[in-house]
Amino acid sequence: DAGALELKLEHVEVTALLETVAEKLASQIDDRDLTLNIEVGADVSSFVADTKRVEQILSNLLSNAIGFSDRGATIRMGAKKTRGQLQLWVSDQGRGIEPEFQKRAFDRFQSRPVPGGHRGPGLGLAIVKSFVELHEGQVSLLSKINQGTTVLCTFPLDGPGAAQRADVRKTA
Repeated sequence: DAGALELKLEHVEVTALLETVAEKLASQIDDRDLTLNIEVGADVSSFVADTKRVEQILSNLLSNAIGFSDRGATIRMGAKKTRGQLQLWVSDQGRGIEPEFQKRAFDRFQSRPVPGGHRGPGLGLAIVKSFVELHEGQVSLLSKINQGTTVLCTFPLDGPGAAQRADVRKTA
């Protein structure tokens, strides 16, 4: 369980992280004749996080997007800063998630068969949620039937526990 994990915090270079995840899944992207666009805000450089866990988050999301995209579709993965936080997202143009399932999409084992043989998100989105929350972040999704899904992960720029670390420095 994620509650037992200890994060190894460091400064994570956002563009390099997104490119690493894209490279690891490049053969799956090519096999399905997909296009991956990586979009990084001009003001985005790094944030404090556990590189391995954030890479797992993005790999799960990108893998889902690949699985739910039709041949020749475009997937977007990106990052932007907003209100002192970093938002990472993966967006597809796939079949979308039914509104009644969206409420449970981040629960464990909420897999469902869909046309084309690909199963629903299953454990992947539950892991994503656990790892994002371990970083004191939030995860949400936007989805419309036959228009696609975007999963948005929001992280504190200075990492989990930043407020407590700042308080300790002030009293030292």
